[in-house]
Order: sequence, then C-alpha cells, then structure tokens
Amino acid sequence: MQTKTERILWVLRILAWIAMIGYTINFVSQIICLVISFTNPEAANQIPGVVNILSLLQHNFRFYVITMVFVIILSAMSVYLWHQVITLLSKLNLKSPFTIQVSQKLEKIAYWLFAIWVVSFIGKKYVDWISQTVGEQHNIITIGNEFLFIAGIVYIISQIFRHGIEIQEENQQTI
Repeated sequence: MQTKTERILWVLRILAWIAMIGYTINFVSQIICLVISFTNPEAANQIPGVVNILSLLQHNFRFYVITMVFVIILSAMSVYLWHQVITLLSKLNLKSPFTIQVSQKLEKIAYWLFAIWVVSFIGKKYVDWISQTVGEQHNIITIGNEFLFIAGIVYIISQIFRHGIEIQEENQQTI
C-alpha cells in the first residue's frame, strides 16, 4: 500500500519525465531549425514551436547564429536539469531520505539552476544589444529571475540535507 507521499513522488516523476521529453523535443527542433535555416530559411520558418528570428538572419548571419546558439544552449541545459531532477526523484527513499547522494544531487541541481540564470542573463544582454544594433526588437531570451531564486532555495535545502546526514551519522556513532 502506497502512502500519500509515495503517490505524490510517483506523480512528480511522471511530470518530470514529461517536462524532460518536452524540453528534449524543443532542443532538437531548435537544432533542426538552425540547420535548415542555412539552406532553406522559409522551411525553417514553418517548424512549429521554434524561435522565429529569421529576420535577424537577413540582417546579420553572425548575430543569427550566436542568438540561436544561446537558445540551443539554454534548451540543452534545461534538458539536463530535468534529467537531474528525474535522477533525484528516483534516488529519493522516503524511509531514509538523508543520504549523501540526495544532498549532492540537490546541490548539483542548484548549480544548474544558477547556470541557466547566468546564461539567460548573458543571452538577454546580447539580444538587447543586437536589437539596438539592428533596430528591431527581439524578445527571444528572457531572464528567468525565478531560476536564481529557486537555485538559492534548492541550495539551502541541499545544505539542510547535508546537516541531516551529519546528525544521522553522529546518532549512529553514539549508539
């Protein structure tokens, strides 16, 4: 018989898989769009769900490629982040949650969230500069300030887990 928490974890695993698959599809479609846009820009414009900045390609090839690289890197980082979340949820044991693997995985997720924020911040500044240079407004990359906030929360939770592990080890030594 599953407890309520075990059912919630099961649902979270499924949702994490769905998110990872969605981000993977987005990542692959962005790469396909970039490759196709070199030979047939109009066909790339028809790919659903991809960033449409082909007008930027007409202004400057280098601006277009660098912007698309930012978009692709952010997509890849998101896929890897969701992979880490899936790994964490599968390693989480409710009977003994305070393990070094869980603490390390939480810390790694916090670092990835922070890295996504940094890359999106740099990408946004680059796109803002391009928009001023070209004279067209492009809102391709947005800064997800929530990533910075969530990174801090996850990092704090990882440190709480690390402290819980230390307390658990001390209790085992005194017994």
